[in-house]
Amino acid sequence: MLNSPVWRGWPQYAFGLGLVVGGVLAAGVVVTVGSLVRLIAPPVVWAVAVVAWFAVIAVREVGLISFGLPQNARLVPESVFRHGRFWGPFEFGLEMGTGVRTYVTSGLPYVVVPVLALLAGWAPALVAGVGFGLGRALMTVSAVRYGRDAEWDLAFDASAGVIRFVLLSAFAAALGVAVVTAL
Repeated sequence: MLNSPVWRGWPQYAFGLGLVVGGVLAAGVVVTVGSLVRLIAPPVVWAVAVVAWFAVIAVREVGLISFGLPQNARLVPESVFRHGRFWGPFEFGLEMGTGVRTYVTSGLPYVVVPVLALLAGWAPALVAGVGFGLGRALMTVSAVRYGRDAEWDLAFDASAGVIRFVLLSAFAAALGVAVVTAL
């Protein structure tokens, strides 16, 4: 669908903008709710909890354990496109950008949520929201521009181990900074 001629020009930019706005919106909600939850315990308790949760997710990501994570395992309906060449793709991107309306293929976003809720302030939440939206946009645009879907999937699968290692390492480093900053 995303590689059709309809997606040339404004629709692809509207979709990307929707992804970023959705990511920022979700991060804002998480940090707002987290601001209330933080009142229950001191930062050291939340830091230990978040580090422990990251360890569980990291073990899951490398395949040593397996368990499902909550997600809405439905795609955004194509009916959003009835809103036109800008607002339809924007709504589609907004819903995907929140991360609550479509598949989430990695457990790592499930680490970002408690980090934002329990350790971060508004500026890091904004950066995380923009990063989530841009990351989703990068994956979508890369898949569309790569060629046929099967080729993209094969290339991505061939690099999955390296990608997983890089992402886990980056998350560990960012989590270390967040924990040190919060304490």
